[in-house]
Amino acid sequence: MEKYKGFLYIRCEKCGKERGYCTKAYITRHYCECGHVTPLTGLVPMYVMHECGQRTCRHKTNITDKMFDAPCIKCHAPVTVEWDSKRWQYKTVE
Repeated sequence: MEKYKGFLYIRCEKCGKERGYCTKAYITRHYCECGHVTPLTGLVPMYVMHECGQRTCRHKTNITDKMFDAPCIKCHAPVTVEWDSKRWQYKTVE
């Protein structure tokens, strides 16, 4: 069973609600407000850099879209990230 800690950006499998948070303890599942429990498996890196000056933050995510918006940790404005298949990670669209 895979375990993750640190910054996570997870999409609920049932309702689709996305939530970013930081966990200091290793976890194996994500609990959504809708009551669904999403197992955390195969999470990939996501690097977010925003114009407000927030430095790149490394997250792990379960999202598989080619491109999506994630909120900046500092100012909460949306930051568009896209899948980089060569590096097997999401990165900020420039």
